Amino acid sequence: MDDTAKQRQTRIVEILSLLHEGGSFEEAKRLFNEEFDGVDVTEITAAEKALIQGGLNPSEIQRLCNIHAAVFKGSINEIHRSNYEHEQPGHPVHTLKLENQVLQSLLTDEIDGVLAKIKKGDWEQKERLLAALTDLLQIDKHYARKETLIFSYMEKYGITAPPKVMWGVDDDIRDMVKELIQMIHSEKTAYNPLSEKWEAVKNEIEEMIFKEEEIMIPMTLDVFSLKDWEKIAADSFDIGFAFIPEPLPWKASAEALEKESEREPARQLAIKQAKETTDGIAAGLAENTVKAEPLETHYDWENQSSADTVVLPTGVLKFQQLAAIFQVLPVDLTYVDQDDRVRFYSEGKSRVFPRTTSVIGREVVNCHPPKSMHIVQKILDDFRSGARDHADFWIDMRGKKIYIRYFALHDEAGDYLGCLEVTQDITDIQKLEGQSRLLDQ
Repeated sequence: MDDTAKQRQTRIVEILSLLHEGGSFEEAKRLFNEEFDGVDVTEITAAEKALIQGGLNPSEIQRLCNIHAAVFKGSINEIHRSNYEHEQPGHPVHTLKLENQVLQSLLTDEIDGVLAKIKKGDWEQKERLLAALTDLLQIDKHYARKETLIFSYMEKYGITAPPKVMWGVDDDIRDMVKELIQMIHSEKTAYNPLSEKWEAVKNEIEEMIFKEEEIMIPMTLDVFSLKDWEKIAADSFDIGFAFIPEPLPWKASAEALEKESEREPARQLAIKQAKETTDGIAAGLAENTVKAEPLETHYDWENQSSADTVVLPTGVLKFQQLAAIFQVLPVDLTYVDQDDRVRFYSEGKSRVFPRTTSVIGREVVNCHPPKSMHIVQKILDDFRSGARDHADFWIDMRGKKIYIRYFALHDEAGDYLGCLEVTQDITDIQKLEGQSRLLDQ
């Protein structure tokens, strides 16, 4: 780092320190605007790292991250851009920004407008407000794609602190929206507390929009490869989208891939810088969390080829791991092949119907009493012809409620592969009431 960069970094830390020592936001913003024309994302994360190394509690970073972002708002530079594939429809960044545009309109054009009418005494707008806030709950899919996909790739490149901070704020926003909806359902709803709660929710959402677009996106565009973005784009359809129709599938252009190869040294440098500037924050956060094993930068699981490994479309397992999973599943599984012969069953600790290895290779109809053999055969024939794709039954047995389901299996070409029997004791499940959440434990 040259002397000018060091001086800039020192001054940014000093300005942020003013905030943590009780100084006013206006004074920090004024000092920054007077001394800087712009700031890079890496400079912001480096400053926060320096604050933690200087003794700041890491939890303060999350509490004040909105204020930090506001200080730099409008002054964050784009760096290391070599192509603008992210401006193409279907690219995850384009989709995220499009959702944010519609989200912002929902906040200001719809909800603010309805609340303005309620303020004037028009409580007939209450149902419209409730509908708009219910629509706002779609934000969960927006955040889920970010948390499940983008955060996953950030962590693979060693960028661990920003995802932890942002995920915590995402959860706060989810809870605040639900609390606001509960307030509206109350018969004692009054405008002032409703308005105050809404302003708090709206502020958090708008600050998150800023942090996504001005901090997270620039960092990830510098670090992620086009192949990373292609995988994120494809996997996004499994989670869904918020506020917008399903986007078109996206693939990087040949021109973009060629340009990417030219800037690979710059990308590797960006990866190194991004990891270094977030290590301090991650280390501080780890003081209050369980220490996890470091993630590999690249885990090419799809190309695993050892004899004891099973590569599946959604991951990779060792045979030992696969066997262990089958033993603890809360359901009993039996696979019958396309010739109607039993080929596999899972070994649970308390199977509903006992199985022994002698059943392997046996025609499945012969595993049932004569009075039900014709029913089993009819199900199999329907599966094979495509007349139906599942069959469900439930019975009472020895004081328990047993749920039995059959599913037809097909390959990608639509050819019949056999069927899967899934049996489960649902006696205790039927007794469940209320909630038992992870955070309650």
